[in-house]
Amino acid sequence: MDDFLNHKHKLTGVILAGGRATRMGGLDKGLILLNNKQMVEYVIAALRPQVGQLLISANRHLEDYAQLGNCPVFRDTFGHYDGPLAGMATALAKAETDYVLFVPCDCPRLSSQIAKRLYTALRQNDAQASVAYDGQRIHPVFSLLKRCLLNDVLGYLESGERSIQGFLKRTQLIEVDFSDNPDTFLNINDHLSMNKINQRKS
Repeated sequence: MDDFLNHKHKLTGVILAGGRATRMGGLDKGLILLNNKQMVEYVIAALRPQVGQLLISANRHLEDYAQLGNCPVFRDTFGHYDGPLAGMATALAKAETDYVLFVPCDCPRLSSQIAKRLYTALRQNDAQASVAYDGQRIHPVFSLLKRCLLNDVLGYLESGERSIQGFLKRTQLIEVDFSDNPDTFLNINDHLSMNKINQRKS
């Protein structure tokens, strides 16, 4: 879809920053410094040009995120610290566009094509959701959902389920190949990823 710029106003971009980050000792991953910038700043800079509206889902440090993103920040309405799917449900309820794009707060090398490629694949395949695929596995937190899936997400949460991947498998889903851009999925959950990021930036 070569005229994606004419469509980006149909997308709300949501940065998911509401987790406990237990593997990082409880630190707020989006606010961790990398090369003198907070992690979420890289994500904001990459995502904002790709979408019509930007939102951040966070359960702490809301004022910090609002200042960094200069955009609305909201807490999970459907379960506090109840996993990223709860933040996604709240975002779907708050979004004013037909499509909602989700990415995590700790992906400093986010692809500048994430929105275009997920949106194009979803539309071309008449799907309800699209998800990034690295050539080996899908990455459910890098996904685009139709806003009309809100009731389905709520029903899934109310049943006690929390898995984004489990929910996506219930939708008309298309996997989108990002094996040509694996750096998109680098994060800070372990030192190996941090080393890769720093090496490739040096």
